[in-house]
Amino acid sequence: MRIEEASMEKAASPAVLQEETNAGEGVPSVGGFRHIVAVTASDSFAVHVQAGRLSWTLDEPESMGGHGTAPDPITSFLGALCGCLLISLQITARAPQVPITSASASAKANDKGFVKTVDVDLTIHSNAPEAKVRVVVERAEKGCYIKGLLKDSIEYRLNLTIVPA
Repeated sequence: MRIEEASMEKAASPAVLQEETNAGEGVPSVGGFRHIVAVTASDSFAVHVQAGRLSWTLDEPESMGGHGTAPDPITSFLGALCGCLLISLQITARAPQVPITSASASAKANDKGFVKTVDVDLTIHSNAPEAKVRVVVERAEKGCYIKGLLKDSIEYRLNLTIVPA
């Protein structure tokens, strides 16, 4: 079942809420905090999420009772982790001018229950000395806000591959 735009608009715009958009980026800030609204229907695991002009959907796979119409929350979190790590890597590499031709990341977590392990495979194409790239990666991990959300009880492993560009 598709969630109607009208219900999302109503939920996203309560009269009490005063939203300020960050420099036209489309992600509202409320009282200095990022703000999203999520809506679901009683007969569905699908959740429509909206942040300003941006929107996306979460769902569970059919095997878990959902309709499999969108990534589940854990898969979305893993995507956010990879995205955040790659953005942090690009930002961090600029300061010491470590050239990165390209980079890719993939992540996986245990399949059932609460997340206990997260494995990230990071591949970086660069002609910079390996030691410099490793320092950039270490700093990028520390600068990744999504990685910072991982509990200490979650085993996190980064498998790094450096390929000459």
